[in-house]
Amino acid sequence: MLITTDVYWNSAWHKLRSQQFRTGLYLAQWVHTYTQVKDQLPYRAQHAVPGVVRCRMGNLADRDVRLWRLVAATVITAEIDLPPALLVPQTMPYTITAGITMHIAFTALKPRQLVTFSSLTVGTYTAFAA
Repeated sequence: MLITTDVYWNSAWHKLRSQQFRTGLYLAQWVHTYTQVKDQLPYRAQHAVPGVVRCRMGNLADRDVRLWRLVAATVITAEIDLPPALLVPQTMPYTITAGITMHIAFTALKPRQLVTFSSLTVGTYTAFAA
């Protein structure tokens, strides 16, 4: 539990300190760039950014950045709230589901970089369930 808390809270701390992440600009820029160059990337079949995300949130318009700001706030909040919620028996099943879903989404965005990390994290969630 201490390692899980450390990983999540350190990640949340770094995201909170990053104005670019907090404002949604980092995620908006990442998806916009990916949308522009996806066909030129090596291992492009490994990326799973849904077309609806690329179409509706793949630009750098104010609306898109605002949507990504909401996503960024949700991720930071989840990283802060998930570790303590794992300790409460009533919230544990929902927390495990939310954590697994979040890591599947992360892996879809950056599979080559995050598949090992997300796989290990999902494995720790199954340990909490046992």
